[in-house]
Amino acid sequence: MAGANLFGLVNLALTAAVLGLVVHNNRATRKTTNIAATSEDAYLHLLAFGENPCIDPATGEGTLRADTGEGFGVGLGDLDCEHSQVGAQAGTDVTRGAVGMMDPSVGPVQDYNAAGMCTVNVHWHIGAEHKSTGEYDEDQEFDHPDKDTYTGSHRRLASDDGGMRIGHMCKAGKDLWEASDASVRKSDGTVNEYAWQYCKDMHVGLTYEFHWPHSSLGACQTPWQYQYHFLDGVYCKATMGGLTYGEAAAALTSDPPTAFIGVEGQVFTIVNGGEAEALRPTWDVLSGWDRQAIADTKDDATGGVAYYQGSTTGDAANNDDVCRGTGNLVTWHQDRKCHTLEASTMDEMCRRMMVISADDMEPDVAPHGARETVTAALSDTPEDHPDYARKLRGAN
Repeated sequence: MAGANLFGLVNLALTAAVLGLVVHNNRATRKTTNIAATSEDAYLHLLAFGENPCIDPATGEGTLRADTGEGFGVGLGDLDCEHSQVGAQAGTDVTRGAVGMMDPSVGPVQDYNAAGMCTVNVHWHIGAEHKSTGEYDEDQEFDHPDKDTYTGSHRRLASDDGGMRIGHMCKAGKDLWEASDASVRKSDGTVNEYAWQYCKDMHVGLTYEFHWPHSSLGACQTPWQYQYHFLDGVYCKATMGGLTYGEAAAALTSDPPTAFIGVEGQVFTIVNGGEAEALRPTWDVLSGWDRQAIADTKDDATGGVAYYQGSTTGDAANNDDVCRGTGNLVTWHQDRKCHTLEASTMDEMCRRMMVISADDMEPDVAPHGARETVTAALSDTPEDHPDYARKLRGAN
Protein backbone atom coordinates (compact mmCIF):
# COMPACT_ATOMS: atom_id res chain seq x y z
CA MET A 1 0.00 0.00 0.00
CA ALA A 2 1.38 3.43 -0.88
CA GLY A 3 2.45 5.63 2.03
CA ALA A 4 -0.09 8.36 1.27
CA ASN A 5 -2.98 5.92 1.16
CA LEU A 6 -1.78 4.14 4.30
CA PHE A 7 -1.68 7.34 6.32
CA GLY A 8 -4.98 8.45 4.86
CA LEU A 9 -6.52 5.43 6.56
CA VAL A 10 -4.72 6.30 9.77
CA ASN A 11 -6.19 9.81 9.65
CA LEU A 12 -9.65 8.32 9.26
CA ALA A 13 -9.00 6.19 12.34
CA LEU A 14 -8.00 9.28 14.31
CA THR A 15 -11.15 11.12 13.22
CA ALA A 16 -13.25 8.19 14.36
CA ALA A 17 -11.57 8.20 17.74
CA VAL A 18 -12.15 11.91 18.22
CA LEU A 19 -15.82 11.50 17.41
CA GLY A 20 -16.10 8.67 19.91
CA LEU A 21 -16.83 6.10 17.24
CA VAL A 22 -14.02 3.71 18.11
CA VAL A 23 -15.18 0.63 19.98
CA HIS A 24 -13.17 0.32 23.21
CA ASN A 25 -12.46 -3.07 24.78
CA ASN A 26 -12.76 -3.63 28.51
CA ARG A 27 -9.28 -4.95 29.25
CA ALA A 28 -7.47 -3.15 32.07
CA THR A 29 -4.65 -0.86 30.94
CA ARG A 30 -1.28 -0.56 32.64
CA LYS A 31 -1.05 3.12 31.81
CA THR A 32 -3.00 5.64 33.85
CA THR A 33 -4.96 8.61 32.57
CA ASN A 34 -5.30 12.06 34.07
CA ILE A 35 -7.78 11.15 36.80
CA ALA A 36 -7.95 10.69 40.55
CA ALA A 37 -7.76 7.10 41.78
CA THR A 38 -11.48 6.50 42.37
CA SER A 39 -13.85 4.37 40.36
CA GLU A 40 -16.29 7.27 39.99
CA ASP A 41 -13.60 9.56 38.60
CA ALA A 42 -12.41 6.80 36.29
CA TYR A 43 -15.94 6.33 34.98
CA LEU A 44 -16.43 10.07 34.42
CA HIS A 45 -13.06 10.33 32.68
CA LEU A 46 -13.91 7.42 30.38
CA LEU A 47 -17.28 8.99 29.64
CA ALA A 48 -15.67 12.34 28.80
CA PHE A 49 -12.64 11.17 26.80
CA GLY A 50 -12.96 7.45 26.09
CA GLU A 51 -9.90 5.25 26.36
CA ASN A 52 -6.51 6.52 25.30
CA PRO A 53 -6.26 5.90 21.53
CA CYS A 54 -2.47 6.14 21.59
CA ILE A 55 -1.88 2.94 23.56
CA ASP A 56 -2.63 -0.73 23.12
CA PRO A 57 -4.81 -1.77 26.08
CA ALA A 58 -3.11 -5.15 26.11
CA THR A 59 0.32 -3.66 26.89
CA GLY A 60 -0.46 -0.20 28.29
CA GLU A 61 1.82 1.46 25.74
CA GLY A 62 1.98 2.37 22.08
CA THR A 63 2.27 -0.63 19.78
CA LEU A 64 5.59 0.40 18.29
CA ARG A 65 7.08 1.20 21.70
CA ALA A 66 6.71 -2.51 22.52
CA ASP A 67 8.60 -3.49 19.35
CA THR A 68 12.01 -4.78 20.42
CA GLY A 69 13.28 -5.62 16.96
CA GLU A 70 16.80 -4.24 16.58
CA GLY A 71 18.08 -1.83 13.98
CA PHE A 72 17.11 0.95 11.61
CA GLY A 73 14.24 -0.30 9.47
CA VAL A 74 13.67 -3.28 11.79
CA GLY A 75 12.41 -2.09 15.17
CA LEU A 76 12.74 0.36 18.04
CA GLY A 77 14.96 -1.85 20.16
CA ASP A 78 18.42 -0.65 21.19
CA LEU A 79 21.43 -2.21 19.50
CA ASP A 80 25.20 -2.21 19.68
CA CYS A 81 26.60 1.04 18.29
CA GLU A 82 28.80 -0.91 15.87
CA HIS A 83 25.81 -2.73 14.39
CA SER A 84 25.45 -2.20 10.66
CA GLN A 85 21.84 -1.05 11.10
CA VAL A 86 22.67 1.85 13.46
CA GLY A 87 21.35 5.17 12.18
CA ALA A 88 22.53 8.66 13.12
CA GLN A 89 22.11 9.32 16.84
CA ALA A 90 21.32 12.32 19.09
CA GLY A 91 22.25 14.53 20.88
CA THR A 92 25.30 15.68 19.02
CA ASP A 93 27.86 18.44 19.14
CA VAL A 94 25.94 21.36 17.61
CA THR A 95 28.78 23.86 17.84
CA ARG A 96 28.95 25.80 14.59
CA GLY A 97 31.41 23.96 12.35
CA ALA A 98 31.08 20.56 14.05
CA VAL A 99 31.12 17.71 11.54
CA GLY A 100 29.42 14.32 11.78
CA MET A 101 30.49 11.20 9.91
CA MET A 102 27.03 9.75 9.22
CA ASP A 103 24.92 10.62 6.17
CA PRO A 104 21.25 9.71 6.78
CA SER A 105 19.14 8.92 3.75
CA VAL A 106 16.45 11.28 5.08
CA GLY A 107 16.97 15.02 5.10
CA PRO A 108 15.94 17.05 8.18
CA VAL A 109 12.54 18.73 8.27
CA GLN A 110 12.93 22.49 8.11
CA ASP A 111 9.38 23.57 9.05
CA TYR A 112 7.48 21.39 11.52
CA ASN A 113 4.18 23.21 10.97
CA ALA A 114 4.35 22.86 7.20
CA ALA A 115 4.95 19.13 7.68
CA GLY A 116 1.72 18.81 9.70
CA MET A 117 3.51 18.13 12.99
CA CYS A 118 2.25 19.05 16.44
CA THR A 119 3.84 18.98 19.90
CA VAL A 120 3.04 15.69 21.64
CA ASN A 121 5.04 15.99 24.87
CA VAL A 122 7.46 18.13 26.85
CA HIS A 123 10.14 16.76 29.16
CA TRP A 124 13.65 17.66 30.26
CA HIS A 125 16.98 16.11 31.10
CA ILE A 126 19.29 17.05 33.95
CA GLY A 127 22.21 18.65 32.19
CA ALA A 128 22.52 19.13 28.44
CA GLU A 129 22.74 16.07 26.21
CA HIS A 130 23.91 18.17 23.28
CA LYS A 131 27.15 20.12 23.33
CA SER A 132 27.57 23.75 22.28
CA THR A 133 31.11 24.90 22.93
CA GLY A 134 31.22 27.95 25.16
CA GLU A 135 27.56 27.60 26.12
CA TYR A 136 27.03 24.09 27.50
CA ASP A 137 29.96 21.72 27.39
CA GLU A 138 32.34 19.63 29.51
CA ASP A 139 34.23 22.72 30.72
CA GLN A 140 31.26 24.20 32.63
CA GLU A 141 31.32 21.93 35.68
CA PHE A 142 31.13 23.67 39.08
CA ASP A 143 30.48 22.79 42.70
CA HIS A 144 26.84 22.91 43.79
CA PRO A 145 25.48 21.78 47.19
CA ASP A 146 22.93 19.49 45.56
CA LYS A 147 25.77 17.40 44.17
CA ASP A 148 25.74 15.78 47.62
CA THR A 149 22.89 13.70 46.17
CA TYR A 150 25.18 12.19 43.53
CA THR A 151 26.21 8.58 43.89
CA GLY A 152 29.35 6.92 42.61
CA SER A 153 30.36 9.56 40.08
CA HIS A 154 29.90 13.30 40.43
CA ARG A 155 27.93 13.04 37.17
CA ARG A 156 25.20 10.81 38.60
CA LEU A 157 22.16 11.89 40.58
CA ALA A 158 20.81 9.55 43.24
CA SER A 159 17.51 7.90 42.33
CA ASP A 160 15.54 4.75 43.02
CA ASP A 161 17.07 2.92 40.06
CA GLY A 162 20.65 3.64 41.09
CA GLY A 163 21.33 6.96 39.40
CA MET A 164 20.76 9.17 36.40
CA ARG A 165 23.58 10.45 34.27
CA ILE A 166 24.10 14.23 34.45
CA GLY A 167 24.78 16.15 31.25
CA HIS A 168 26.65 19.39 30.61
CA MET A 169 26.14 22.48 32.74
CA CYS A 170 25.83 25.97 31.25
CA LYS A 171 28.50 28.63 31.32
CA ALA A 172 25.76 31.09 32.32
CA GLY A 173 24.89 28.97 35.35
CA LYS A 174 28.53 28.46 36.31
CA ASP A 175 29.19 32.20 36.10
CA LEU A 176 26.15 33.04 38.25
CA TRP A 177 27.10 30.47 40.88
CA GLU A 178 30.76 31.42 41.12
CA ALA A 179 29.81 35.10 41.33
CA SER A 180 27.44 34.27 44.23
CA ASP A 181 24.62 35.92 42.28
CA ALA A 182 21.47 36.31 44.38
CA SER A 183 19.37 34.62 41.70
CA VAL A 184 21.01 31.28 42.53
CA ARG A 185 22.79 31.71 45.86
CA LYS A 186 22.03 33.13 49.29
CA SER A 187 24.50 35.26 51.21
CA ASP A 188 25.46 32.24 53.32
CA GLY A 189 26.44 30.32 50.21
CA THR A 190 23.45 27.98 50.13
CA VAL A 191 21.14 27.56 47.17
CA ASN A 192 18.47 30.22 46.77
CA GLU A 193 15.96 27.40 46.29
CA TYR A 194 12.44 27.94 45.04
CA ALA A 195 9.42 26.52 46.88
CA TRP A 196 8.40 24.11 44.13
CA GLN A 197 4.72 23.18 44.08
CA TYR A 198 4.37 21.15 40.90
CA CYS A 199 7.81 20.26 39.50
CA LYS A 200 9.75 17.51 41.24
CA ASP A 201 13.48 17.07 41.91
CA MET A 202 14.37 20.45 40.41
CA HIS A 203 17.10 22.75 41.71
CA VAL A 204 17.87 26.42 41.21
CA GLY A 205 21.31 26.95 39.69
CA LEU A 206 21.44 23.72 37.70
CA THR A 207 21.07 23.23 33.96
CA TYR A 208 18.32 21.30 32.16
CA GLU A 209 17.84 20.49 28.49
CA PHE A 210 14.19 20.73 27.47
CA HIS A 211 12.69 18.67 24.65
CA TRP A 212 9.43 19.19 22.78
CA PRO A 213 8.80 16.10 20.60
CA HIS A 214 6.73 16.84 17.49
CA SER A 215 5.03 14.39 15.15
CA SER A 216 2.69 14.26 12.18
CA LEU A 217 1.46 10.98 13.70
CA GLY A 218 0.28 12.65 16.91
CA ALA A 219 -3.33 12.99 18.04
CA CYS A 220 -3.14 16.65 17.09
CA GLN A 221 -5.88 19.04 18.24
CA THR A 222 -7.50 16.42 20.48
CA PRO A 223 -7.48 15.92 24.28
CA TRP A 224 -4.94 13.12 23.72
CA GLN A 225 -2.34 15.25 21.89
CA TYR A 226 0.07 15.32 24.85
CA GLN A 227 1.25 11.92 26.01
CA TYR A 228 3.52 10.26 28.53
CA HIS A 229 5.48 8.29 27.37
CA PHE A 230 6.47 10.69 24.55
CA LEU A 231 6.76 7.80 22.08
CA ASP A 232 3.08 7.01 22.66
CA GLY A 233 2.37 10.51 21.37
CA VAL A 234 4.92 10.38 18.56
CA TYR A 235 3.46 7.16 17.14
CA CYS A 236 -0.18 7.63 18.12
CA LYS A 237 -1.67 7.35 14.62
CA ALA A 238 0.52 4.32 13.94
CA THR A 239 -0.98 2.63 17.00
CA MET A 240 -4.49 3.58 15.92
CA GLY A 241 -3.91 2.35 12.39
CA GLY A 242 -2.26 -0.90 13.45
CA LEU A 243 0.99 -0.08 11.64
CA THR A 244 4.04 -2.25 12.04
CA TYR A 245 7.45 -0.67 12.61
CA GLY A 246 8.37 -1.45 9.02
CA GLU A 247 5.31 0.37 7.68
CA ALA A 248 5.90 3.40 9.90
CA ALA A 249 9.61 3.51 9.07
CA ALA A 250 8.80 3.29 5.36
CA ALA A 251 6.52 6.32 5.68
CA LEU A 252 9.23 8.25 7.56
CA THR A 253 11.98 7.42 5.08
CA SER A 254 10.17 7.29 1.72
CA ASP A 255 11.04 9.81 -0.99
CA PRO A 256 9.32 12.08 -0.21
CA PRO A 257 8.38 11.02 3.35
CA THR A 258 4.69 10.81 4.25
CA ALA A 259 5.24 11.08 8.01
CA PHE A 260 7.59 13.17 10.13
CA ILE A 261 9.08 13.16 13.66
CA GLY A 262 11.10 15.96 15.23
CA VAL A 263 12.24 17.51 18.50
CA GLU A 264 12.86 21.11 19.50
CA GLY A 265 15.66 21.31 22.08
CA GLN A 266 16.58 24.28 24.31
CA VAL A 267 18.86 24.56 27.34
CA PHE A 268 18.14 26.59 30.49
CA THR A 269 19.72 27.31 33.85
CA ILE A 270 17.05 27.73 36.54
CA VAL A 271 17.16 30.96 38.57
CA ASN A 272 15.07 32.39 41.40
CA GLY A 273 14.61 36.15 41.21
CA GLY A 274 16.80 36.71 38.18
CA GLU A 275 16.57 39.33 35.46
CA ALA A 276 13.14 40.07 33.99
CA GLU A 277 13.85 38.19 30.75
CA ALA A 278 14.13 34.93 32.72
CA LEU A 279 10.36 35.10 33.35
CA ARG A 280 9.74 34.52 29.61
CA PRO A 281 6.32 36.26 29.79
CA THR A 282 5.34 35.75 26.13
CA TRP A 283 6.34 32.09 25.94
CA ASP A 284 3.71 29.39 25.37
CA VAL A 285 5.73 26.81 27.25
CA LEU A 286 3.80 23.72 26.16
CA SER A 287 3.76 24.43 22.43
CA GLY A 288 7.53 24.46 21.99
CA TRP A 289 10.71 26.36 22.66
CA ASP A 290 11.01 30.05 23.46
CA ARG A 291 11.32 31.66 20.03
CA GLN A 292 11.94 35.08 21.51
CA ALA A 293 15.00 33.82 23.36
CA ILE A 294 16.37 32.49 20.06
CA ALA A 295 15.61 35.73 18.22
CA ASP A 296 17.40 37.74 20.91
CA THR A 297 20.58 35.65 20.73
CA LYS A 298 20.83 34.27 17.18
CA ASP A 299 23.35 36.95 16.15
CA ASP A 300 25.73 35.98 18.97
CA ALA A 301 28.85 34.08 17.93
CA THR A 302 27.55 31.04 19.82
CA GLY A 303 23.86 31.60 18.98
CA GLY A 304 21.45 30.35 16.35
CA VAL A 305 19.79 26.99 15.76
CA ALA A 306 21.35 23.80 14.46
CA TYR A 307 19.26 21.18 12.71
CA TYR A 308 20.16 17.63 11.81
CA GLN A 309 18.83 14.08 11.58
CA GLY A 310 19.23 11.83 14.62
CA SER A 311 17.44 9.61 17.14
CA THR A 312 15.69 9.66 20.49
CA THR A 313 17.98 10.10 23.52
CA GLY A 314 18.02 9.22 27.25
CA ASP A 315 20.74 8.09 29.64
CA ALA A 316 20.32 4.38 28.88
CA ALA A 317 22.04 5.02 25.54
CA ASN A 318 25.76 5.57 25.04
CA ASN A 319 28.42 5.56 22.32
CA ASP A 320 29.43 1.94 22.83
CA ASP A 321 26.95 -0.90 23.19
CA VAL A 322 23.57 0.89 23.41
CA CYS A 323 22.46 2.97 20.43
CA ARG A 324 18.84 3.86 19.73
CA GLY A 325 16.79 1.99 17.12
CA THR A 326 15.23 5.34 16.15
CA GLY A 327 18.47 6.44 14.46
CA ASN A 328 17.96 8.53 11.29
CA LEU A 329 14.22 8.97 12.01
CA VAL A 330 14.15 12.17 14.10
CA THR A 331 14.81 15.73 12.96
CA TRP A 332 16.38 17.85 15.69
CA HIS A 333 16.15 21.64 15.96
CA GLN A 334 18.60 22.57 18.73
CA ASP A 335 19.14 26.06 20.12
CA ARG A 336 22.90 26.54 20.54
CA LYS A 337 22.50 29.13 23.29
CA CYS A 338 21.93 28.60 27.01
CA HIS A 339 19.29 30.83 28.64
CA THR A 340 18.07 31.51 32.16
CA LEU A 341 14.58 30.46 33.23
CA GLU A 342 12.73 31.72 36.28
CA ALA A 343 11.74 28.91 38.65
CA SER A 344 8.18 30.22 38.95
CA THR A 345 7.76 29.99 35.15
CA MET A 346 9.14 26.45 35.27
CA ASP A 347 6.71 25.50 38.05
CA GLU A 348 3.80 26.90 36.05
CA MET A 349 4.87 24.72 33.13
CA CYS A 350 4.62 21.67 35.37
CA ARG A 351 1.19 22.72 36.60
CA ARG A 352 -0.07 23.10 33.04
CA MET A 353 1.38 19.75 32.04
CA MET A 354 -0.78 18.03 34.63
CA VAL A 355 -4.03 19.64 33.45
CA ILE A 356 -3.67 20.06 29.69
CA SER A 357 -3.97 16.44 28.62
CA ALA A 358 -6.42 13.61 29.08
CA ASP A 359 -3.31 11.47 29.60
CA ASP A 360 -1.32 11.53 32.84
CA MET A 361 1.77 13.70 32.33
CA GLU A 362 2.93 13.63 35.95
CA PRO A 363 5.93 11.31 35.29
CA ASP A 364 7.42 14.07 33.12
CA VAL A 365 7.39 16.85 35.75
CA ALA A 366 10.71 15.49 37.07
CA PRO A 367 14.00 15.46 35.12
CA HIS A 368 15.26 12.48 33.16
CA GLY A 369 18.87 11.37 32.93
CA ALA A 370 21.04 12.70 30.11
CA ARG A 371 22.72 10.73 27.35
CA GLU A 372 26.41 11.43 26.84
CA THR A 373 27.01 13.63 23.81
CA VAL A 374 27.18 11.48 20.70
CA THR A 375 30.54 11.06 18.98
CA ALA A 376 31.14 12.38 15.47
CA ALA A 377 31.23 8.79 14.20
CA LEU A 378 27.56 8.38 15.17
CA SER A 379 26.39 11.86 14.16
CA ASP A 380 24.85 13.61 11.21
CA THR A 381 26.48 16.98 10.46
CA PRO A 382 24.38 19.76 12.03
CA GLU A 383 23.59 22.70 9.78
CA ASP A 384 22.52 26.27 10.48
CA HIS A 385 18.73 26.44 10.42
CA PRO A 386 17.91 29.11 7.79
CA ASP A 387 15.03 30.55 9.82
CA TYR A 388 17.35 31.31 12.74
CA ALA A 389 20.57 32.07 10.89
CA ARG A 390 23.01 34.64 12.15
CA LYS A 391 22.97 37.85 10.10
CA LEU A 392 26.45 39.15 9.42
CA ARG A 393 27.11 42.86 9.61
CA GLY A 394 26.19 44.52 6.33
CA ALA A 395 23.85 41.71 5.25
CA ASN A 396 20.34 42.52 4.07
